Amino acid sequence: MKKTIYYFLSSVAAVTLMTFAGCSSTDNELPKIDGFNNSNEVASTNLKAHWTFDDTNNERLSSTAASNTYGTVGFETGRIGKALKLTKGALAYPNIAAINTADALANYTVSMWVKINNKKGTTSEGYTMLFGLFPDGLTANTTGDFMWGNLDMSVETSWFAPKTTPDTLVLKSRFIIKNADGSINGQDNRPDPRGNPPIGVFKQSGTWVHFVARWNATTHQFDLFGNGVSIGAYNDRGTTGALRMNVPCRAVFGNGATKEVGFANNPDQQTWSPMATASIDDVRVFNTVLTQAQITALYNLGVAGR
Repeated sequence: MKKTIYYFLSSVAAVTLMTFAGCSSTDNELPKIDGFNNSNEVASTNLKAHWTFDDTNNERLSSTAASNTYGTVGFETGRIGKALKLTKGALAYPNIAAINTADALANYTVSMWVKINNKKGTTSEGYTMLFGLFPDGLTANTTGDFMWGNLDMSVETSWFAPKTTPDTLVLKSRFIIKNADGSINGQDNRPDPRGNPPIGVFKQSGTWVHFVARWNATTHQFDLFGNGVSIGAYNDRGTTGALRMNVPCRAVFGNGATKEVGFANNPDQQTWSPMATASIDDVRVFNTVLTQAQITALYNLGVAGR
């Protein structure tokens, strides 16, 4: 009887192995989204920095770890895997070679996922810096206010009162060019939800949103996208040319370049712009102008967790 049972189990195991052997890896692949299997395939040759925040703060391409963290810095479930969770927190990095030369991002695109609430009505904390590339420090010979960084991604969190349901989120971005004569040319863009007519009304506070800033030095267009849709009210930047950064510079999440995060010659932390309380995921810095199709793909892939 024992031998019969043994033969029966052996036969079942053999059939099971044959069944699995008949399944190819192609059968298990997910269908492509907008022509891509995952976000890493989008403009991969132009990707110069990438933070996944999948239980690590390291920048993926260079394996550069954060040099300092401030406030409360942790992880939570994100849009793609895990995400950075800041509670009045920030983290700063040492110089990363691929994004640390004057012309490294002459044309650029920054893509990120962010979840943040409006704050008006509770505190005076009306402005939140999410990410930026900041010169190492102001000196007596530095012209202009570089505490705002070579480029940054931020949110005007005081324009609309917080609500239990998502309300208007005012995403903002800027960059500062260091001209040959030492002067600077600063440009920014944001929606104008209170304009006549309103432009870029984006009711997504408190939810995961895909935030993209794109600078095209040839067309002088500085575009902002929220969830794959253009939301900027001030896209045309006249005759502004290629971004020329003030270097060396460092990446910072959750704050501007203030004394509190290691920029000794810069201003103190301002009450209207404290360290961030926000969640941030899948931050990508490209040295090219992504197309609308590529931006849409990053959004759709992110929604699918890829």
